[in-house]
Amino acid sequence: MQEVEQTTTLNPQVKDAAVKYVKHLFSQADDSDFIRLLKKEAFKNVYKKMIVDPDEFLPQPRPADVGPWEGPKPESPKDFLKSKVVLPSLPQVLLEIQKVINDPDSSADDLAEVINKDPKLVAAILRLANSAMFSFRTEVDTTSRAVALLGFKQASSLALGTVSLSLFKRSDGVQVLQVEKFWKHAIACGVIAQEIAKLAGIQDSERFFVAGMLHDIGLYVIFESNKSLGLELSELARKNGNCLYDAEMELLGFSHAALGGVILKDWSFPKSLVVSAAAHHNPKKAKKDPDAGIIHVADFISRALGYHLGLSPVLGVLDQEIYESFGVSGEMFVDMIPEVQVLIEEIFEILNPA
Repeated sequence: MQEVEQTTTLNPQVKDAAVKYVKHLFSQADDSDFIRLLKKEAFKNVYKKMIVDPDEFLPQPRPADVGPWEGPKPESPKDFLKSKVVLPSLPQVLLEIQKVINDPDSSADDLAEVINKDPKLVAAILRLANSAMFSFRTEVDTTSRAVALLGFKQASSLALGTVSLSLFKRSDGVQVLQVEKFWKHAIACGVIAQEIAKLAGIQDSERFFVAGMLHDIGLYVIFESNKSLGLELSELARKNGNCLYDAEMELLGFSHAALGGVILKDWSFPKSLVVSAAAHHNPKKAKKDPDAGIIHVADFISRALGYHLGLSPVLGVLDQEIYESFGVSGEMFVDMIPEVQVLIEEIFEILNPA
């Protein structure tokens, strides 16, 4: 962050506060070249937010109507799911998209027919097809044309990801999990994951967009099912200066990632999405699967760039070996950050469930 800190036009007090905040944010990360580049980008974002919205960095009082968590401690993710869990209901159109994807005899026409049953999905798919994510030379004005230009795999993945975001709805009453931040983080992780996959030369990069959108479904289920438990996890992370994953392992013995993998498997989602969710916080498992590895990296980067959930004071660990395995230099990605941020905002405007 030295180059940024030497800028004389910065407010000294805010600069010092931002430097301290970013230092703590990355306290569990190593000191690699890529981490140093991310710190500089994080500093720019944090400094700006401290000027524009300083209240975001103030301690938040505990909601008066959310009592303490009293357990019992679940034995496993499956045991947790047997309790009073709020699982999102799968829209009919999502089930039909899954059926088309899983049927080897399905055609582009079959997919277009399913998409056309949902006017909101049609509008989203057309706007996405005409966005900077794809930059087609001609306007895409029909579902069949969108599917033809995107290709069956890419179009089906895009439809699946678009509908999946609608699973995460804002709950009534007190929000322990700020769902708007959850939406933005999901989209940011998906966009960044897809861009990393493209830079790494991985085929079918669109599947990473969907994986990013769904990777934190276990976290959503925990916080929406039991706000007392969610608040307990967040407070434990802050008390210990750890990431939320560490708090989950200490209090529950399993993570939201493992829970998300179980949920997506029970819902018969593709194996790549199940593994991406289950292993995105487990570097050892992520090393065995490129999908989980890319989501591991994209999740860290998205939170470092400010697309976080505000639930813990640190980012946790980025596995450098996984990051380096994709052959994407830090400079290469950092050069793309302005373009990626614009794309994230554009996709969020298109898909925002609110």
